[in-house]
Amino acid sequence: MKSKEPRVVVVSSVSGGGKNTIVRHLLEKTSDLAVAITATSRDPRPGEEHGRDYLFLDPEDFENRIAKGEFLEHARVHGNLYGVPESSVKEILDRGQSVILIIDVQGRRHIKERMGQQVVSIFLEPPDLKQWEERLRHRGTDSEKDILLRLDDGLKELEEAKQFDYRIVNDSIEQCTSDILKILEKEGAL
Repeated sequence: MKSKEPRVVVVSSVSGGGKNTIVRHLLEKTSDLAVAITATSRDPRPGEEHGRDYLFLDPEDFENRIAKGEFLEHARVHGNLYGVPESSVKEILDRGQSVILIIDVQGRRHIKERMGQQVVSIFLEPPDLKQWEERLRHRGTDSEKDILLRLDDGLKELEEAKQFDYRIVNDSIEQCTSDILKILEKEGAL
């Protein structure tokens, strides 16, 4: 086990892989973690709030912030812009907490390049392809076209999972949460 020091914990998965659910459970279990709110140019889904779930920015504002260098990483995913504001990551680390970034596989590469050994990357894999597709459809937030796009993109993301420090099958919220907490303790993030 490493000595405790704030780390940047990247949590990625396919769309519908349970990232947000697992992170909510992690936050309930420890106060040593905080989530950096990601910015996006997509519209909010029902129940999502600006500043809690995402920083919802119009595309022009997002592009201006990219030009000013305000993001640690940014990418276009499923046709929308997503990015991690550097200021929110620094603020959490300065408080002595490890920061969770809920980002895609492209984002992990950029964060790893920028922050090196401070990063612990975890990919949540769906139990199987059938359950994954059912989760996407059950959400009821995406059109059929969007679901097919997310499935196609997800197959590519599953290939990228090999590049992560850890891969966990998310077939039980409690078990997945417990597995991640053990990893973070081992890595000195908690």
